[in-house]
Amino acid sequence: MVKKLVLLVFSICFMLLPCEFVIRYWRQDWPFESALYVPDYLTTRDKTLRWRFSPSEGRNSLGLRNRELGTKKTGTYRILFLGDSLIWSGETSSGELYTAVLEGRLNSRFPNGPNSFEIINAGIPGYTTYQELEFLKIYGMDMKPDLVILGFVFNDLYYKYLHKPTKQNLLNSEPATYLYKFNPYAFPGVLFGRSYLAHIVVERSVVIWKRTLQRPIFPFERRGDFYLAWKSYGWVHARKLIGEMQALLTERDISIVVLVFPVSDQVNDQYRKIDEAYVLYPQGKIREICDAYAIPRLDMTESIHRNGGITLFRDYAHLNAKGNDVVTDGLEKYLVDKLGL
Repeated sequence: MVKKLVLLVFSICFMLLPCEFVIRYWRQDWPFESALYVPDYLTTRDKTLRWRFSPSEGRNSLGLRNRELGTKKTGTYRILFLGDSLIWSGETSSGELYTAVLEGRLNSRFPNGPNSFEIINAGIPGYTTYQELEFLKIYGMDMKPDLVILGFVFNDLYYKYLHKPTKQNLLNSEPATYLYKFNPYAFPGVLFGRSYLAHIVVERSVVIWKRTLQRPIFPFERRGDFYLAWKSYGWVHARKLIGEMQALLTERDISIVVLVFPVSDQVNDQYRKIDEAYVLYPQGKIREICDAYAIPRLDMTESIHRNGGITLFRDYAHLNAKGNDVVTDGLEKYLVDKLGL
């Protein structure tokens, strides 16, 4: 019986193997993976970043949507914003980025104060927390910030990368992001975690099971770029990386604040009424991490929900001009009231 069982398992695996390779060919993963594209303007220092944008189209020498940085002047209080496209594309109703609007407001509020305020927008679309930490090590510390604001979005959890640059598209999807349906730290994830076919079978089975039992299926559960935030094991790397970032900054006596952005599902009353605790699960996880490290946190979820909810979004994750106005107001109030700037 044991021999027959082993033979049966082997036969099933042998029959399914071609299907696995077909999916891998479609996803362009091993052994069909394409070569990593490295833009010619990158240096050897940028290896762990994978990409930055080129210094063109009004961007500075680091490819950031920010003016060129000079030597920090005496009496200047520098605030460095790290993050992805939620920092990069923060246009407000004025047409300016909310980082620029915030800088102007702080300087106008305290025209005769001891400090002048300088805000650096170092948002880079597609970056994960890992890349943001690497950017801080490679470039951010040299900027001599007094405060780092880490913009945290719930697709930042993918480790190390969410995107794999190609010559045609710097933000091409990283194939491995489709392989997190299983817990990689427990069985059966240890055994099946690298199989695309197993992930597809499990995902379809869960959908059928939920529909049969008339259970809700939320959009974020089926999004390849966000579903990991609703998995407890998805936060393992984020916890370590944020802790490492805080330790690095604390050594230099630099403060840190985590700025939390929701996705549109989380401010949608239709989904909140079904299961609010589950919909807001990621907010609870980032709160746990910040509390564990005693890191101040500004969560924009309820403010965005109160001031317009889904009407403040231009797509699933990115805010429109009115939404960025809300973020600007929230940041100004927080920095003045909580940090005493």
